[in-house]
Amino acid sequence: MTPSLANFLWSLVYGAVVLGLLFGAIVFVSQRDRVRRR
Repeated sequence: MTPSLANFLWSLVYGAVVLGLLFGAIVFVSQRDRVRRR
């Protein structure tokens, strides 16, 4: 595997992790707000 390909794969992995954390935080906050608003 070439270094550039490895860097590309790692960037995809880190991007997926960041998106997952953001999505999880948004879902967590929306769930908590729905409970508090009721």
